[in-house]
Amino acid sequence: MSESRTYGLALARDLIRVEVDSVMYALEIARIREIVNPLPLIALPREHAAVLGVSDYREEVVAVVDLRRVFGLAPQEPTRRTKWLILKTRRGLVAVVVDAVHDVFSSENNRQRHVPMLDERHLERGIKSAYRYHERLVFLLDADRVAQPAFEIAPDEIPFLPSEMP
Repeated sequence: MSESRTYGLALARDLIRVEVDSVMYALEIARIREIVNPLPLIALPREHAAVLGVSDYREEVVAVVDLRRVFGLAPQEPTRRTKWLILKTRRGLVAVVVDAVHDVFSSENNRQRHVPMLDERHLERGIKSAYRYHERLVFLLDADRVAQPAFEIAPDEIPFLPSEMP
């Protein structure tokens, strides 16, 4: 396969569709390192309400941000469909919890729509725009913005993982 054809295919499917409380959201595939099942958590004192804690992901400590909490929804026990998206952000890796991961799609074939600012929490939610995909609106999230609560943890509040204790 030619390099230009490979590049074209990569651009053809650039967003991944995820679900949080029956609403469809999307993240840029280029920002996702991996999709994993929930891992063991270590709770942190005084963390941001959206941060569940930290976890040991491939020998790195990553903060875990629950999108349900970012969006002001009630917490939910993980199900078989619950996934963590390990996001590459400007400040490091962060795990983001979603209710389900669905599929990938192209932003190129789906006309981007502007989303009006509905309330003061609009920017906190990190919604950049929307697309229509399979007759539903899908809201594109800013990976850095939804991961932001993870970086509001003071470094001295991050505990050692059990494997790192002296």
